[in-house]
Amino acid sequence: METMITVKMTTYFIDPNQGCAGDAFKAFCNFTAGGETCLFPEKTSAAAKMGQWLHEKPGTWFSEFGTGRMLAYVDAEGGSLPSVQMTFLRLLSATARQNFTYLCQRSVAWGAPRAAGGGAPPAAAAAAPHDGAPPGTAQALRFLAANEEEISRESNARYVQALHDGCSFRKGSERSVLSVRTPRVELLPLSDVMISDFGEPSQRFGFTLGPVCFQG
Repeated sequence: METMITVKMTTYFIDPNQGCAGDAFKAFCNFTAGGETCLFPEKTSAAAKMGQWLHEKPGTWFSEFGTGRMLAYVDAEGGSLPSVQMTFLRLLSATARQNFTYLCQRSVAWGAPRAAGGGAPPAAAAAAPHDGAPPGTAQALRFLAANEEEISRESNARYVQALHDGCSFRKGSERSVLSVRTPRVELLPLSDVMISDFGEPSQRFGFTLGPVCFQG
């Protein structure tokens, strides 16, 4: 799982709106990264098991799957996060970041499908791209941001970096690690994901969701 669980964090009560202490909440603080406040996804949002998802329709938001859900986050004690406090946490932050790891079997994540030897992409790449999307990326993942904007190959793509994109080979079991890092803190955390490249008998996918970290 591509998260920050291996990084030593300390928990603190924080009160971004500096109002009544009754709505303060406990968060993880990562001082090794220059001072970050991090929030983890709740257990039901942290991962989706690898599967064929035979009864689901490609190009659908995960929250609309029969067993899907919106991606949700909790404080360090597992409690819900006050929306007002989240607003003030963003106002006090200059950047935010979050990782999303896509687990795949013959299913693309972000980059255009490519051959293992660097040659021509497989036939699946022939699908027509969305308007403004790079060629061959019609089936790339799409994310719903916290402010309900989309993060995709044609919208806000400059904030996404593929740290590893093994799924672009569309061959066998692999993974792609996408890092969303942005000064537009209102985009994070991610609240939903749309998966398009599945439905064939040999295709499977799953994912793990990393913490969202804000830095002032």
